[in-house]
Amino acid sequence: MMILITGGSGSGKSLIAEKIGFSLKKDKLYYIATMEAYDSECLERISRHRKQRAGKGFITAEIPYNIISAADNFEKNSSALIECISNLLANEQFDRCSPDPVYEITEGIFKLREGLENIIIVTNETAEDIPPKSGDMIQYLRNIGRINRILAEKSDVVIEAVCGVPLFLRGEEFKNEIGF
Repeated sequence: MMILITGGSGSGKSLIAEKIGFSLKKDKLYYIATMEAYDSECLERISRHRKQRAGKGFITAEIPYNIISAADNFEKNSSALIECISNLLANEQFDRCSPDPVYEITEGIFKLREGLENIIIVTNETAEDIPPKSGDMIQYLRNIGRINRILAEKSDVVIEAVCGVPLFLRGEEFKNEIGF
């Protein structure tokens, strides 16, 4: 099963994703961390997420870019939680200067999906943010929008997190199966 969770900053996406991960856990539950620590704010967020998942049985894999190359590193009858697409895109677009970061990310996720029982993907809803002024940021927002649409189209369940509440946009029939 593929599940996409979107929402604004601080909306509760991560906790919802973890709850779903535990509900769907088969053999192993991987946490694919995509954030790189560029500054103190990133370090703080990484630390908060590590504390949040400490002792919960996650196997952490830090994959800040080139997710397609890591797809064969996970056991078949397992689940993975990817946190999060917006960080992965920033790394691909700005650090690696990938010629097509949308393709790199979506194909990587589809390759992961082939080998895993379940994949839970956290992304950010950026359509309501303040419009950017720089061309790079405009392209970033276009790319995140394209990635989110492509992933939503292929997902069995799409959830928007609002104030910690999961709003089912698709796949409400799976509510019990994923722990709600």
